[in-house]
Amino acid sequence: MWWIFFLVLAVAPIVVLVMKLDQQSKAFNRLKVQLHFAEQQSVQVEHLAFWLAEEQSQQLISRLQHWVRQQAKLPLHAPHLEQLFKAIPTLCRDQANKGLTPKQSFGFYLKKHSELTMNDIENFLRHYPILTELWQSNTLTSYFKLCHKGLEILQEQSSTAPDRRAS
Repeated sequence: MWWIFFLVLAVAPIVVLVMKLDQQSKAFNRLKVQLHFAEQQSVQVEHLAFWLAEEQSQQLISRLQHWVRQQAKLPLHAPHLEQLFKAIPTLCRDQANKGLTPKQSFGFYLKKHSELTMNDIENFLRHYPILTELWQSNTLTSYFKLCHKGLEILQEQSSTAPDRRAS
């Protein structure tokens, strides 16, 4: 009779462990499904962010080009702004995929896609304290603000002062 008692004592922990293991397995499978769904959503959000970055870039370039066509002379800093605008999608991808800061990514972008150097861009930015401040923040948000503010400043300067630069 005692042997039944000992058998129950020996089997009971195994049954409890099996039940716990089953619960853990179900929780694990539920979490796997949730992770897969979250990954799908993350990919969709990433694609949307890249598309929005491309759209933002194109809109700024279009506004700059439209404004440049209305000027008697090519504004001195228009090429600098254009490169800043064109780099937006690359900066977004590099930050998402490689963890690069805007300055790092922009430096690589310039080397591949422009005759302008980082010194050229930084010299342009130094003329405008607000642009310098935004550049030094080195975040995507400040980079977007820099692009918008740069275009705004360039447009304001041309409407308030005659173009004194040589062609």
